[in-house]
Amino acid sequence: MKSLLRIAAAVAFWLSTTAAASAHHLWLEIDGQNAKVYFGEFGENLREASPGALDKLQPQAKVVSNAGERPLTVTKGPTGFTTSGKIDATDSIVAEDVRYPVFVRTSGGATTRSLYWPAARFVPDRSARQPMLALDVVPAGGDKYRVVFNGKPLGKAKVTVITPSGWGRDVYTGEDGEFSVALPWRGPYVFEVQHADKTPGKRGDEAYDVVNYVTSLTVVQPQGIEPLPAPPPAKPH
Repeated sequence: MKSLLRIAAAVAFWLSTTAAASAHHLWLEIDGQNAKVYFGEFGENLREASPGALDKLQPQAKVVSNAGERPLTVTKGPTGFTTSGKIDATDSIVAEDVRYPVFVRTSGGATTRSLYWPAARFVPDRSARQPMLALDVVPAGGDKYRVVFNGKPLGKAKVTVITPSGWGRDVYTGEDGEFSVALPWRGPYVFEVQHADKTPGKRGDEAYDVVNYVTSLTVVQPQGIEPLPAPPPAKPH
């Protein structure tokens, strides 16, 4: 009875919030023995396509296990990327694109060169995981999660928690980089976090003024109530 009351309270809280806004991001899904890497808006059921915006991406992916790391082969398809390589049931998967084109914007006579750094992680359960991406969000056990930037906790970071139906809510990390959130519905959730690093630098011969990191974590809730239906697929940009 107490667990049912907790679920009911969690659902009531989720439904009392408005659908949270998110930026374009990568996210990971498992399809049989393969991982799928998508680019778009998870909550809007938007998957960018090729030819189109998907062609700007060149993601790399790998498996992370207790035994170490294993690279995965990534192949582009019409609506996303498919990985090939051994993936065990307890493996975490990470993907990122470190080669996305630099975006140049001129406003008021000033030019800003922005580097977009999308990344994603999939975990098969909510056991604690070690961060490894520049901007990472990882389970910390139970309903707790942690956001880390360059190996250090990222306090006061906004994390958008998104369901396939489009319902979402924003939560914020404490000074220790941690946050808690209940997941009332069965199925996948995507946690998206963004961070702008305004330290100028160079990527090869390309100079940039700011790096805009966008990282997601996919968590699958095996128990809970029947999920709300997803919206119809959105048209790619």
